[in-house]
Amino acid sequence: MTLEAAFREPVGPESPEARPLEDGAVIEVTARFVVPQRDLATLERDFARKLRSLADVPDQSTVEIQARPEAPRLRSLPAPTEAALRILVAPRRVVRADGTNIDFTRLEFDLLLFLCENPGRVHRRGSLLNAVWHLNSTPSTRTVDVHVRRIRSKLGPDLDLITTVRGVGYRMDRTTDVHIEPDPYAS
Repeated sequence: MTLEAAFREPVGPESPEARPLEDGAVIEVTARFVVPQRDLATLERDFARKLRSLADVPDQSTVEIQARPEAPRLRSLPAPTEAALRILVAPRRVVRADGTNIDFTRLEFDLLLFLCENPGRVHRRGSLLNAVWHLNSTPSTRTVDVHVRRIRSKLGPDLDLITTVRGVGYRMDRTTDVHIEPDPYAS
């Protein structure tokens, strides 16, 4: 068995790769789990040992064994990256990846949350005033600009999340850097 064969995509019943055995049975076993890098070599040895023990099946068994089974190889997946910023909705907290809290006022928090929940679109200042402040004010007010500047200064230069679209408004682009943990009790 090759590495590619050991880790190919699962075979479905309609797949041309699902060819019945002589007695009509098709058996496929797939397991997927995450293992720390330090345990990978140990796990590979355990798989090889289990596979060798299967090769020692007694002659009266009806299990067919290949002449010399090849130990499956494990592939290393990249470690999941943690978001640079977590927004905890219920306690109204913003936490960096290193665990430090960032203190925001209620309106700063609401503005950041609104932008993070609605990424990829440009939000005009007037629509932000309406959505966050619940005001129907004229777009000439600089309130939104001041709050965005404060949010940026509190996040620091390493978390440049909010993009200014000159003459229009603001947009949240880097959605992979932010993880929103919703309120579990909200309905």
